[in-house]
Amino acid sequence: MKPPVLLVHGACSQPAHLEPWRAAFAAMGHECAVPALPGHAAGEFAALGRLKLRDYLAALAEVHGRFDRPPVVVGHSMGGLLAQRLAATVECAGVVLVASMPSGTVPATLGALPYLFELAPAILAGRPFRAPPAALAHLTLHDLSAAEQDELIPDFVAESGRVYRQILLGRARVSAGAIRCPVLVVHGGADRLVPVRVARRLARKHAAALTIIPGRGHWLIAGSLMAAVLPVVLDWIGRLGATAGSAATGLHPSFQKLGDV
Repeated sequence: MKPPVLLVHGACSQPAHLEPWRAAFAAMGHECAVPALPGHAAGEFAALGRLKLRDYLAALAEVHGRFDRPPVVVGHSMGGLLAQRLAATVECAGVVLVASMPSGTVPATLGALPYLFELAPAILAGRPFRAPPAALAHLTLHDLSAAEQDELIPDFVAESGRVYRQILLGRARVSAGAIRCPVLVVHGGADRLVPVRVARRLARKHAAALTIIPGRGHWLIAGSLMAAVLPVVLDWIGRLGATAGSAATGLHPSFQKLGDV
């Protein structure tokens, strides 16, 4: 029996960005959930000003608990960081980190610094913010066609400055050995937002399989890149074994530690 899949979107993103992946997993026979993180669904943006990292994790843990057995958690960008934190606290069949942020201090690329300075007042104050379209085009979507960029950019949403501040200050650490399931790291060789060296460090830290997609940037979940990226993920999940995650469990006791994050 194929394991269920929990897809986790990234910062300033929403489930619509992962719809091609959700549809592909469903077509392959996987039960698949792609929840909106708190404050990221239409009508919820006002809540972003009071949300913290623990709220995101609690929401994901609640979705995780609906499956009848442990899922494979697939996280993109900030969603990869959340996937690491989740897998350190609940049982998972596997974890796939796609263009993932690291758990700990996030290195800023030279190209990202001007945009980070622009957003710094909101992030430091903990106010919700939106990624400027120029930043999305230059850092996140640069290897995609202009037409695909134009289609994607309107779907980006606001993000919690409080959560992003916690991440930038290294409040989302996951220790080596905390994740007790197989891990796959997939990263673009030309990622301008999260440097490829982060992927290599993540793979070493979690004793993970590593696949670098040459010439590709941060938005590996793009519909136009599915043929290059998704088979890597599907093949890896297929090799986890049909019996991966045979019984669901509740929260690991260490999840209680997230209360002060």
